[in-house]
Order: sequence, then C-alpha cells, then structure tokens
Amino acid sequence: MGTSSNQSSPNVPEWRPAQAALGHLDWPAERQSEELWQSALADRDGRLTEELADPLLATACEIAEERIPPDSAVQSFDNTLNQQHAAGLTLDMAKRALARSSAAESGSLGFAEELFAEATSYYASRDLPSFVGAPGRIQTTSDSIALKENLRNIAREAARTAASIATDPEGWRSYISEVLASLRGERRGQ
Repeated sequence: MGTSSNQSSPNVPEWRPAQAALGHLDWPAERQSEELWQSALADRDGRLTEELADPLLATACEIAEERIPPDSAVQSFDNTLNQQHAAGLTLDMAKRALARSSAAESGSLGFAEELFAEATSYYASRDLPSFVGAPGRIQTTSDSIALKENLRNIAREAARTAASIATDPEGWRSYISEVLASLRGERRGQ
C-alpha cells in the first residue's frame, strides 16, 4: 500500500503571507490566490517566472493547438524535451496541462488555462492539507478540495482573460507576464 505526504512550503518569509491566508475562512479565494502566487513568484529568487516563460512551454502550447490525441501530443512534447535535454517541475506541469487540453481539444488557450491551474494546484497542495480543521480555517477535506478547485478556476480565468496567446518566445513571455500580473492582483479593478 502506498502512502503520500505533502511537502510544505519552506519556512521562509516569502511563504508566510500565503500560509497565513490559505484556507482561512475570512479570506476570499481570490485574495488567497493572490497571496499564493505572490509567495510562489518570490520564492527561489523569482525563478518560477522564468520557468513559466520558457520557450519549451510555448512549444507545448503550439502542440496543443494541433488538437491531436493526448498520447501523441505528450509524445511530441517529450521528444522536444529529450532533444533539449530538459526536465523540471514546470515541464512536468506542462505535460499534464497538454494531456488535459488535448483530451478536451481546447487548443492553446486550454493549455494555458490548465498550465496555470496545475501550478496553482501544486502550490496550494503543499500547505492546504495542514490547515484542514484548524481554528478559523477550512474544516473538512471536502472544503479543501472545493477551495483548491476554486483556486484552479481563478488561475484558469487569469489565463483566459489575458492578452492573446503567442507562441513565439517574446510573445509567450509577454503573455505569461500578463497572466502572472493578474494572479498577483495587479490587474484588479482595471
């Protein structure tokens, strides 16, 4: 029988605001999402921004637009990664997003939505289980699952409402910057 455990976010100042907000009953999901993304983007000296802006993810986005079966799409992306000798967490997230968007035949926009939903899910899952049942926090596992899905939907919406997706390196970087600004709450009220 297998077991799983969650690896909490590092106990560093960058993560404390997200940890204070995540699962808190008095904080709307949108604000929890903003805190989560601000922490994720500040961690590791901001490398997440560069990882999401990687042209290899733009390649995955192009593959999604081909609307080929999921196994073919993921194999095509794997071939690209192997040629570039590339591996990493965001590339694994991209594979999952590519499989989902290919299965849904949702093209490049679907890929982008699922990429940000995957990243949100990863970061929320690191700490959210630790807060279930704590005073002032979500009380049940079902509440945790619902909150995580709400956070994923906020990420999808940010990807959907950003500027048009471009898959050239500079266009992809610009698109990613706009989505991240939205997720950090910088576009609220515009």
